[in-house]
Amino acid sequence: MKRILLTIGGALLAAFLLVVLKNEYARLLPVSTYGMQAAIERGETENLFIGSSMFRQGLSIDVLEEELPGSSYILSYNGNQPALMAMELAYMLEEGLEVKNLYIDLYPYTAAADPWISDTKILLDTDLDFKIQAWRLMAENSGASFSDFFEFFVTANNEQLLTYPINNALVSSQFRNGGTLLQQEGSTREELYALGMLGSRNGLHEAQMEGYGKIAALAEEYGLNLYFLETPKYERMYADPDYMELYQLCLEEVQRLKAEWNGSGSFEVLCAEDLDFDSSDAGNFQDLIHLSSAGRTEYTRLLCGALKSRD
Repeated sequence: MKRILLTIGGALLAAFLLVVLKNEYARLLPVSTYGMQAAIERGETENLFIGSSMFRQGLSIDVLEEELPGSSYILSYNGNQPALMAMELAYMLEEGLEVKNLYIDLYPYTAAADPWISDTKILLDTDLDFKIQAWRLMAENSGASFSDFFEFFVTANNEQLLTYPINNALVSSQFRNGGTLLQQEGSTREELYALGMLGSRNGLHEAQMEGYGKIAALAEEYGLNLYFLETPKYERMYADPDYMELYQLCLEEVQRLKAEWNGSGSFEVLCAEDLDFDSSDAGNFQDLIHLSSAGRTEYTRLLCGALKSRD
């Protein structure tokens, strides 16, 4: 019996150590061309874009590198939220990444969501302390369960680690400096009008608004130029009262932060409506909120032109 208990105890201890090692040191694996560790390894980037799939599908790394002075890097995770963007920014700055211009995704639905990591690739890029902070944020605001805890710390990304050489090579072939190289076809008007709308939310989430505030505070502390960017949505979204209500609330919040700005750098808000982008052209969109390759290229050119005109 004693031998059995020792065997079980040893197995549990070994499993615990493996979990700790994964959560602390998986980030030290050779990096691909995507995610936080790839950005940190660069040491510096002139232009850092942090956002959700709005940025991954909405920004062309080719155009950014062609049009903007200095180097550019796009950090995007599916469903990335302001509260998590603030944590990601703090993590990278503390790890020594030097940034001049910071661009933040202004997408209302992530600002209205309960804090949650929907893209577990974030966990491969960070240490155990980051994960503990992220878990606390989720647990305090989203009613996370034990099964969520187990997935978060134990099972998440195990298949990617087991197939790491293949997975890393695949990711590296699809991205450059965080920007997607995959081509996405546009849609037709009929296809986009057949899609369901995204529905209403109960206003903006307090933790997400605190995330915007922390981003602004970090930009002030590190002397960054701060830009909030709203990538174009299809015309149906701008006619949707649920979306527009959240959109206006987001604008009010970032404009409040701008009014309180004491940083040495600039603070700008650039919305799709500020650019001459055709949000009625279905060919510019994959769906109601994501740009096609053609739309991505056109929007990024217009964005770069607007940014350069403000220098």
